[in-house]
Amino acid sequence: MTNIVTIQNKLKEIDKKLYIVGGFCREKILGNDNEWDVDIVTDATPDEMKQVLKIVWEVGKKYGTCIVSEWGEAFELTTFRKDIGSINYRKPAEVAFTDSLEEDSERRDFTCNAIYYNPETQEYIDPQNGTQDIENGVIRFVWNIEDRIQEDALRILRFIRFKNRYNFKVVDDTYWDILKQNIEILKNIPMERIRQELDKILLHPSNTNALEDLKYIWFLKIFLPELDCLDKYPWNKYHLEWDVWIHTKMCIEEMNNIVKRDAITWERKLLLLWAILLHDIGKAPTFTVWADWESHYYDHENIGAQMFKNELVERLKFSNEFEKKIYFIIKQHLRVFIIPEMRKLKARKLMMENYFDDLLLVWEADNKWRRLQKLEAFENLLSIYADFKVLLETKQFLTWEDIMNKYPELKWREIWERLKQLNDQILIKG
Repeated sequence: MTNIVTIQNKLKEIDKKLYIVGGFCREKILGNDNEWDVDIVTDATPDEMKQVLKIVWEVGKKYGTCIVSEWGEAFELTTFRKDIGSINYRKPAEVAFTDSLEEDSERRDFTCNAIYYNPETQEYIDPQNGTQDIENGVIRFVWNIEDRIQEDALRILRFIRFKNRYNFKVVDDTYWDILKQNIEILKNIPMERIRQELDKILLHPSNTNALEDLKYIWFLKIFLPELDCLDKYPWNKYHLEWDVWIHTKMCIEEMNNIVKRDAITWERKLLLLWAILLHDIGKAPTFTVWADWESHYYDHENIGAQMFKNELVERLKFSNEFEKKIYFIIKQHLRVFIIPEMRKLKARKLMMENYFDDLLLVWEADNKWRRLQKLEAFENLLSIYADFKVLLETKQFLTWEDIMNKYPELKWREIWERLKQLNDQILIKG
């Protein structure tokens, strides 16, 4: 904060002001002491900033944004502005600089994000009454909701995220109908940006409530129909849940507990949450009712894995690493249970997979809510896995070079086949 005050004092030399706006103010008022990104605004234009500040990058001069360096620390400063019109429901068509803090506040999304803080006087300036909305526990768009989401369609997802993250109530119930009426405009937004918002939603413990809201405003119907339909498919005698959608949400809740219990890193946490969210998407196309009048979903793990690979990977723009891991987890999420009955070689190869530890956690979350919980089976599986890892440390596997030296007469494919054969023999011993 010291360097921000220094920047503020330099701007005062040319009779310009500086404020912190947005998340920093919101979190301070909510009493959260976590570190948050500091968004700084000023009534100085980029050209005026140059008179007293060290500008290292005019990252968005058109929008009044410059990167300023002060004692080796970089800050992003943006000029007060009015946004006019919209391009592709994401960026303003035109920007007009202003020296009015009030006009700058009118372009922001929610009142809780339109609060300004003077670091010198430590006072808040609140032209949109965001502090009062925070204290009342409500989320409100700045001025007209339709104008705000037409300017930036991602605000639809931000609304769902903020509402659930802070357990805010919706200030006006007409919001829901307006969000439904405008949900199609999100199709104009690059899927990478949409998935980034979905990532943020999933990473917070309020994720299941947020997913229910996304379903309510028809987002899932348009962008993730594989999930939207799951409430139409009933569970059977082995489960407590009424339908597959309820089961999916309960699994996510359990995964929230697991990642908190095991202090899992955010990247692995994101992988696990996406995997558990999508693990049963194969249930819809495999639903049957057998002669026993029970619902069955034969082969849903394989069908679901193919649905993910053939459709969702490209649609959601997953990285190659996420594609491999989630595909493996969906495909294998039922096979974990039968490891004790598998042939030794097959079971050990499965336990040697790079993503087996993640698969175990998904299996734990998936089976927590079964009517006939297999807790003893799970403990037995953990014991088998622990013993196998100890055994694995004692094994020395052959390399391609070992085979070439020992069997110089073999050709390329023959080398590979012999390597696999001999390493399988090593793996199965003990």
